[in-house]
Amino acid sequence: MPIVDGPGVSLAYTTTGEGEAVTLLHGFTLNGRSWRELVSKMPKGRRWIMPDIRGHGDTRIVEGAPVTMEACAADLALLWKTLGIERTHLVGYSMGGRLALHVAVRLPDRLRSLLTISAHAGLDEDGRAGRRQSDEALAERIERYGIDPFVNYWAAQPMFAGLERRGPAFSGQLRAQRLANSPEGLAASLRGMGAGAMEPVWSELPGLEIPCTFVAGEEDPAYVNSARRLGATVPGAVVEIVPRSGHAVHMQRPAAMGKILAAHLARADAATGMSSSSLTLA
Repeated sequence: MPIVDGPGVSLAYTTTGEGEAVTLLHGFTLNGRSWRELVSKMPKGRRWIMPDIRGHGDTRIVEGAPVTMEACAADLALLWKTLGIERTHLVGYSMGGRLALHVAVRLPDRLRSLLTISAHAGLDEDGRAGRRQSDEALAERIERYGIDPFVNYWAAQPMFAGLERRGPAFSGQLRAQRLANSPEGLAASLRGMGAGAMEPVWSELPGLEIPCTFVAGEEDPAYVNSARRLGATVPGAVVEIVPRSGHAVHMQRPAAMGKILAAHLARADAATGMSSSSLTLA
């Protein structure tokens, strides 16, 4: 796996395809390879960039290095510079979606468009303190009991229930991906990038001037509400609520998510005057 070395970090990533760049940010407990199935269903003509966010996968940091939105945004800027990418479409799921929203308001000139799946732009102040406490308790649980019991606990969360419909082979693959993380990495991610730690960016979103799409699964009502709030906050944004899906829309219903992403990218191409006539279905 390719590595980009920066201050305190060795950032692992994968790429596939040729063309305009699309950067994909995974959710908590996953890694860049979690996007492969979705990418396989996408039209040709794009370059897909899939990093392992700090605390996850094969990315490594020196002891004491921060695992925060700001640090991860700097990692992305370094990665794009290394790959010669001036601007990219940005897609993020859950934790990666919150990171994508953070990047959109901090580095707006680097983005062509934004799409999030099951994300929000930060908790309101009265909810952050309680969430920080619960994230800290979960981080301590991971450190105390190790990765295997935590993965069992995490997979049993109601918002992931629909993933069981994909069958035992998929469930086994997903479990193996989650188990490949370290307890220390996941604990650091919760403390530095959890919803309680994230500084809300709601007030900055009305200034976004790029095409935006916000996606949620209809079986995940809290994030349906978040997607609709995002859509009402960002001028011209599109909201997509996917039937028969929970939190992990791109894994539970990859074909449906692929159609939404393809339509979003085509809309972004049209908005920026780029031609998509050369794109052919994979």
